[in-house]
Amino acid sequence: MNLLKKFFTSSTKTASKKLVAVYVCFRALAIFMLINQLIMLRWGDALILVLTLVLFAIPHLVERVFKIEIPNLLELIILLFIFSSTVLGELSDFYGYFKIWDTALHTLNGFLAAGVGFSLVYLLNKNAEGIKLSPLFLAIVTFCFSMTVGVMWEFFEYSADRWLNLDMQKDRMVQQINSVSIGVEKNDVAHIGNIGRTIIESKDDSGKRLETVIDGGYLDIGIIDTMKDLYVNLLGAIVFSVFGFLYAHHDEKKYRFVRNFIPRKKE
Repeated sequence: MNLLKKFFTSSTKTASKKLVAVYVCFRALAIFMLINQLIMLRWGDALILVLTLVLFAIPHLVERVFKIEIPNLLELIILLFIFSSTVLGELSDFYGYFKIWDTALHTLNGFLAAGVGFSLVYLLNKNAEGIKLSPLFLAIVTFCFSMTVGVMWEFFEYSADRWLNLDMQKDRMVQQINSVSIGVEKNDVAHIGNIGRTIIESKDDSGKRLETVIDGGYLDIGIIDTMKDLYVNLLGAIVFSVFGFLYAHHDEKKYRFVRNFIPRKKE
């Protein structure tokens, strides 16, 4: 019983009672959905829920390993982001119901990842002897860290689509394509515009011919979504990098809201 209670209430030592309640609700819902997906033999969705439960433990592990204290606001935003992207976005299809959902989450991801990157180098800069990094250098590292996290997430989405038959890189309808693969001459870029319909021919396991008709254009299978995600991640990374630069440049005397995103070293 104690082990079960510890699992559901596990959080950082600095978490408030309200934050612990959020942990309990999110974990309980994820466990309920995981059992349901296992019963229905939906292994891909079950893996996403397992990943969600693992991600919920990251703030606690980071706090223990690096001996830091994570602000409650930052921890709450991280939990909401994880829940919104996996449980709501992927499994409840909020990405399909709300077109802005994916864009908002990837923008927030760029902002949060930049906050984490800034925290790492800022704590090092403040507590390590013989190191004095300039605010500009802190901002550059912050930006690069955020973009690296964004790229790694796109790798994960591609891998899930490629090997687990998911659709994390959402499809987009386009009305024109440019390709050297259909050009008359080698390396000749062929352009097809005003696409109104795409017909896909395939075969099932028995060899029977199947035909799938897609009205409205050509179905792009991920590249547009991936690039859009990286662009908005770029936006979030730039925003936090600028505020991080100003916060460090003014020696913590201005833009103090940045403190809500910076873990503190344990006393």
